[in-house]
Amino acid sequence: MRRKMRGALGLFLILCLAGGLLGCKGGKASGTPVARLGEETIDLEEAVFYTRMLQEQWELSYSDSYGEDLWQSKPMFGESTASTMEEALKQDVMDTLTEIHLLCVHAKEYGAELDKEERKTIARRAAAFIEDNTPAVLEAAGATRESVERFLTYNEQAAKTAQALKDSYEPDIGEDEARVGKLTYCLFSVTGTYDVEGNQTPFTEEELIRIREDAERFALRAQELSDITAAGEEISHTVIDVYFSDDTDGGAHELVAQTARELPLGGISDIIETQEGYYIVQRVSDYEEEASMERLEELKFLARENYCDEMLKAWGEETPLEIIEEVWDEVRLEGLITKPVPAQTDG
Repeated sequence: MRRKMRGALGLFLILCLAGGLLGCKGGKASGTPVARLGEETIDLEEAVFYTRMLQEQWELSYSDSYGEDLWQSKPMFGESTASTMEEALKQDVMDTLTEIHLLCVHAKEYGAELDKEERKTIARRAAAFIEDNTPAVLEAAGATRESVERFLTYNEQAAKTAQALKDSYEPDIGEDEARVGKLTYCLFSVTGTYDVEGNQTPFTEEELIRIREDAERFALRAQELSDITAAGEEISHTVIDVYFSDDTDGGAHELVAQTARELPLGGISDIIETQEGYYIVQRVSDYEEEASMERLEELKFLARENYCDEMLKAWGEETPLEIIEEVWDEVRLEGLITKPVPAQTDG
């Protein structure tokens, strides 16, 4: 549900969310260190800026679920060890800043320093941010043109270094590992109907009996035709193609993919009963060239992402983050900085 901010996302994506900030308690004195990575210093000003940017995002995402006590509530997502949402957010901020600064330290090593044109672009983005926001917003975020340009420079430098790091690694993945075949399935849903507002109306017992009978008839007809797609056209029922292998379900229900693996080539299953409804699946092919090439690129992409994460982990172990707790503890999230949107009424 929650995804940690990453340097490579680009700070400009975060800056555009700054409108409407009211601020949170905490110092913002420029040059005050809040953490260290070896000889690299992370300033309180930068940490507060990221905290306020992320605070607004989280409030927009989670305040409906947690209410006004959001920041004092226990996180209900992921594997967070934090005792409160405030603590979880501050951990995310420090994790993000650690990655950004570690990558910046290694920029020269990977030939990823920013050039003059990139720096000019960063300066224009920083100027645009200052021009597009009110003095109240800038004060709340602790933002000046110089500080925004500095934070954006760190972020863009980190993103460029991360990309160079990934590009330097060539995964040892062969075409056989990426080989995928195709299955085609259809679903007879038993979850009920939904109106435009998302309200569910469950099926009656009679309707559920009829749905199962329809699924069984469809499976029989597909087997007679030896073609589930032809059966879908004849009976007017949607069928879906999925690329799968022994290592991936391709987004299909796990029971559907497993059943397809156990079928002979071209084989069509009987109904497969799940909580969602009744599936019928055909194992259409064992090799799809274009999909296999796309899968190969996907596996290489994931391997490069993992390599970057592993390198960051190794660098972090070599140069562990040292938080100056008495400074960081002063940054507090007390109450919501975003205002709820009032419900619209007719008339």
